[in-house]
Amino acid sequence: MLPIFLALMASRAGAAEINFDMTKEAVGQCPSGFRSLATGGGRPAAWKVVEEIVPPILAPLSPNARENFATKPVLAVASPNSSPDSCAVLLFTNEMFTDFSFSARFKIVGGTAEPRAGVVFRAQDENNYYVLRASAEGNLLWYRVVQGKQYDMLGIGVRIPIPKDVWMELRVDCSGSRTRCFLNDRLVIPPAKAGAPTDELAINDTTFANGKIGFWTAGDSKCYFVDAHVKYTPKVPFVQTVVDEVMRRYPAIQSLKIYATKNAGFPVVIGDGAHTDFGAAGTKVEADVIEHGNIYYLKIAKAVEVTLALRDRNGEAIAALKVRMKSFPGETQATAVSRATVVKKLIEERVDTLQGIAE
Repeated sequence: MLPIFLALMASRAGAAEINFDMTKEAVGQCPSGFRSLATGGGRPAAWKVVEEIVPPILAPLSPNARENFATKPVLAVASPNSSPDSCAVLLFTNEMFTDFSFSARFKIVGGTAEPRAGVVFRAQDENNYYVLRASAEGNLLWYRVVQGKQYDMLGIGVRIPIPKDVWMELRVDCSGSRTRCFLNDRLVIPPAKAGAPTDELAINDTTFANGKIGFWTAGDSKCYFVDAHVKYTPKVPFVQTVVDEVMRRYPAIQSLKIYATKNAGFPVVIGDGAHTDFGAAGTKVEADVIEHGNIYYLKIAKAVEVTLALRDRNGEAIAALKVRMKSFPGETQATAVSRATVVKKLIEERVDTLQGIAE
């Protein structure tokens, strides 16, 4: 079963949150859902989960209290490229983000030139993105990378201590064309102006309207990242609208999820009747349904669950449908599959192409 490192939540207002929980990942491996890339040439870095001693997020209430340091899984990178113009990028490929707040704790532990660590956002690929990067030489900088080149020369930045071997937190808030950058929960970019309200300060840039998020470092820097999460306003795809309509039409359905394969990986949830698991990884069951068209049946207390393929007009499987329904006395597997097939055909009438599933 594929490790699930995501915890997603949806509020009544439609906001969502993804927590990148490294405790669900295999130590020594790159976390699932991410792809290692390189900007400026060179080999992609080997990003992997390692064990590291990490202080608690919240400071002790009393100065005399003992900090509860603990060993926990963190994301580590040691870039194989010594050139300061070569940057290691790890992109989360399961979701695109428009308006969001993305934060992560980081620690710079080594590097021969100018050790640097940061987060990328609204990334189109490894050569086009925004980056907020911290340097152990004592500065924090925001800039754009366009076609693999730093577009803003020195960008927008501030001189601020970034000591090695100390955990700190970066946060980026994006809303429309406005970006605000925080270090340890304090707004630092753009720099404060005398007399200007803090909530009115923002970088205004329209180069990238949306994109992926991820982690960044340069040269041969060695860095750790942990406690990363993103709060965002999800785009409601057409397939989710169809799922919501089906849930309203059939009150006997307890749960309904649609899985599709992205980036040649395992299927992920793209439609969810409960609005709680968007982007969560599927299993070999959903992968087998999409690849071979097999049907899976599961009997649960007072319910039945059927997983079967959604097909296009040519009969090709384009997604997996998992539907859980209230059962009735004497219900058989054949009856359950028949009921699920009614739901399947209703969805296929509305979404009959791979493009329709992806939108």
